[in-house]
Amino acid sequence: MRFLDHIRRCNTHDMADYAPWEIGGRRVGFLRHALAERLRDFSDVFVAEGGGLSLVPTLDTPTARTDAMADILAQLHQEGLCGAPRNEPYAVVDRVGGTHLMTVDRVAASILGIISTGFHLNGTVGSGSDLAMWVARRSLTKITFPGQLDNIVAGGQPATISVAENVIKECQEEADIPEALALQARPVGLISYTMAVEDGLRRHAMYVYDLDMPRDFIPKPFDGEVEDFKLRPIADVAEIVRGSLDDFKFNCSLVVIDFLIRHGVITPADPDYFDLVTGLRGPIPR
Repeated sequence: MRFLDHIRRCNTHDMADYAPWEIGGRRVGFLRHALAERLRDFSDVFVAEGGGLSLVPTLDTPTARTDAMADILAQLHQEGLCGAPRNEPYAVVDRVGGTHLMTVDRVAASILGIISTGFHLNGTVGSGSDLAMWVARRSLTKITFPGQLDNIVAGGQPATISVAENVIKECQEEADIPEALALQARPVGLISYTMAVEDGLRRHAMYVYDLDMPRDFIPKPFDGEVEDFKLRPIADVAEIVRGSLDDFKFNCSLVVIDFLIRHGVITPADPDYFDLVTGLRGPIPR
């Protein structure tokens, strides 16, 4: 298989399968047609608009919109159309970095097809031929992607804190990385993709960070999210990604590929080089 297979998988979708929904004329998400039809029943919240739906104009504050949607999601959960709340508020925006128009629980991000963001951190040791990367194995008890490989630290982006604050928080919670070390993480770019998933549409942007770690520091599972950590030579990490679609969690493979390009492990000699570089920053439909 090829590195490009990972990027293609994460950018597989057909927008004809979805209906848009808006807030005050701003398109914020995409709904599977069956869900759009169900939401029409909540006529005090949604109205038909241009082939899709729009929140009613009387919901004119973020708080009012948030409360109204929370009630709907609770009903959808009772009907088996939405998972249980995870108590993580995600911002609803019309573009990455846009104004927060409301918040919804993380569990509904794909169902509502909103733009979600998060960060992924590469923890490495050494350089050149001595370069190695810390790889996490997700807990076998996790609901999502149990046992698959992951970046050393990653997290969805709550609406209530900054990305920089989230990096520090998740470093401590997932890998017992102290704040003084986490503060040395460097923002190095962003990866974006749009992917059809079982419960809807995942429109996602990941802020990418690199952290050079001391040789004598060993990350430890702290909050139960991670089964174990293993320091692997970068050539071995590259072979794992190139050899399987399923060893790494799907979007973590993109983060590794980005790292391999930036550090010259994947070079312009690769016939897919252009498609790899451009494919890591796929347009998010709006």
